[in-house]
Order: sequence, then C-alpha cells, then structure tokens
Amino acid sequence: MAPPDAVVLQSLGFCPIVQIAVPKRRQARRPPKRPMPDDPRSFESALRDLWSRPVARRAILGGGAGVAVVAGAGGIYLATRPAAKTSAATAGPPIKGVVTFTGKGKAKSIDHIDLPLTLVVPGIGIEAPVIAVGLTNDGAMDVPKRPSDVGWFEYSPRPGLAGNSILAGHLDWQGTPGVFAKLAGVKNGEAVVIRESDGAERGFAVEWKREVAAEAPPPKQVFEPIISPGLTLITCGGRFNPATRRYDTRIVVRAIRK
Repeated sequence: MAPPDAVVLQSLGFCPIVQIAVPKRRQARRPPKRPMPDDPRSFESALRDLWSRPVARRAILGGGAGVAVVAGAGGIYLATRPAAKTSAATAGPPIKGVVTFTGKGKAKSIDHIDLPLTLVVPGIGIEAPVIAVGLTNDGAMDVPKRPSDVGWFEYSPRPGLAGNSILAGHLDWQGTPGVFAKLAGVKNGEAVVIRESDGAERGFAVEWKREVAAEAPPPKQVFEPIISPGLTLITCGGRFNPATRRYDTRIVVRAIRK
C-alpha cells in the first residue's frame, strides 16, 4: 500500500493531473464560510460578533472612553486611543535667585536727538537745515545738492551728541552764495547752535579755525575722534580755478559743546 502522502500521477487525455494525498492529521482546518463584505448579512453577523465582546459592548454604549467603533462597507473596526495624561505633579516651592548687585542710583537716560536739525551761527547769519550725506563713488565725502543745506556726514556722530560730527556746506553754487559763504569770518569763542526738531537747542563755542590745502590729505584734526560733543564745519576757500572749477583751500572750524 502506498504511503498516505505519496503523489499519484494519473493521465487523462493530454492533461496530467497531480493529486496529493494528505493525511487527516495534517489537513488544515478551514475557516467557516463567511458572507462577502458587500453582503448585508456581513454587517449583521459582524455586529453580533462584536456585541459578544464586553469591551466593544461598553464602547458602543459609551462606557469605554478609549475605544472608538467605526462601521464601514468592509466591516467594523475597533480603534483605541491612549488614555488622557494625568496632571503633572504639584511643583515644589520656587528657588530664590541669588542677588549679586544692587544699584542705588537712578538709571541714566540715553542722549537722543530727533531729526530734522537746524544749524545756527548767529554771528555770521547762518540758520540752515541739516541733511545727511554719505560717500561718493570715489570714496570722498559727499556734499549737499542745494546751496542752502548743511550736509552732515552720516558716518560721524549725529550733531549734538558725543563725538566729532562732520558738517559741510557750499561756499557758493553757480554764482549764488552758499550756506557757508561767510564761514571764514567766524571768530574763536563765537556761538554755534544745534536746534532740535522740538525747538530745544544745544550750544557750542568755536575753539579754532584753520585753512588747509584742498589737494593735501585732510589733517587728522578734521576727522579725529573726540569725547565731548563737537562740530567740525568745512567749506571751500582760497582762489577759484576756472580750469578745474575748484577752490584750492578748505576752511575748517571746530566748535565744542559749552
């Protein structure tokens, strides 16, 4: 007798048939036949099966906060979500900071000036608006485009604050006198005023006046850093060269805060 798991070959026409004899103890248990998901009975049977489970039954009735029941065309699914986190433990008493320094004096306010500004030199009749100017393409300090304006070099301290503020103005402009046309006539000790946008004034006094060659490098005193609030006023001077259309000297005036 052939063994129970022997392969028996039989021929039926031109189609060979392979049969495998499997002993009963090795036969897999077939699951019971269930209706297809699109069969209306599948939902009813799945619901009866789900109702038989206590956890699912509590979820359907609202007793299980952590279980959600989802019913769809393909059946019913149970989706669990994590339980809500418990509140954090009560914090202990705060830790006191360590005091390293205690200031007794009042805080010092920062010195500030609001634009626009006005430059006033009463002795030579100057009262002109101050505008900001930067650098030209060749790296020189720019000048105002109108003869009546005073140009503040914006890379220097703002006029009226601590430091050396550089201010330039025209001697003349196409035959018209410029704002600094009379700067060469200013005297030592003469008053110079910076008027702020709110009308407040900061007074200065002329400390020195010098005339330097236009082609020579600017002396260190012109752009030197200073601690006290100071103004350095610059304009053209000397003789005018029609060929180059330039003056051959520069007038430099320094005024220090009173």
